[in-house]
Amino acid sequence: MVRTRLLIFLLFAAFAIAQQPVRNISASSSPSAEPDLPVVDLNACPFEGCTFGKWKVTKNSTVYSSWQDGRTELARLNPGDEVTGVTGVHITRRPDRILVKEAIPRLGLKRGDIVLRYMNQGEGFADIWFNGAWHKGEDSTFITEKDGEGCLRNCAAIVTQEGAKDWWVKIKTSDGKVGWVLVKDNFDGMDSLG
Repeated sequence: MVRTRLLIFLLFAAFAIAQQPVRNISASSSPSAEPDLPVVDLNACPFEGCTFGKWKVTKNSTVYSSWQDGRTELARLNPGDEVTGVTGVHITRRPDRILVKEAIPRLGLKRGDIVLRYMNQGEGFADIWFNGAWHKGEDSTFITEKDGEGCLRNCAAIVTQEGAKDWWVKIKTSDGKVGWVLVKDNFDGMDSLG
């Protein structure tokens, strides 16, 4: 008898929940809302020719237990040390804001639109967001950087605000320690093309 009552109660509860209207609880589910921050790209190697493997340390660097908050220091690297790059994580804390100055018909962009740029992939390609949708690995050679560089053709957009981004790499030291290092021009050998 108790089982039957419990089953009836659970069925009524499930029915009542199903009748509730759907509410938008996440700003990023709206077609016009910007993606929630930070945006984290796993297994990231954010430039053309980027490769994991044997690298040489070029300046003092700290190895941490994680790329996430709450990390602890595990070791220190010195110039000349050799490590093995295993993988990477790219974190966009704030995307670049790009103003469209002239219409870009192939992307459906009009003058005055804002494009958000997240992870660069090299050679003018990047993960960008506009009009409520992601465009991963998009040809972004139409963008002029704040310093006037970057645009390769149809310079129809300009960076108005630079974002805040980090790239962390998981490395293994020559003595077997494994941890994470924030990349700030501290390794040679990352670029298979250079």
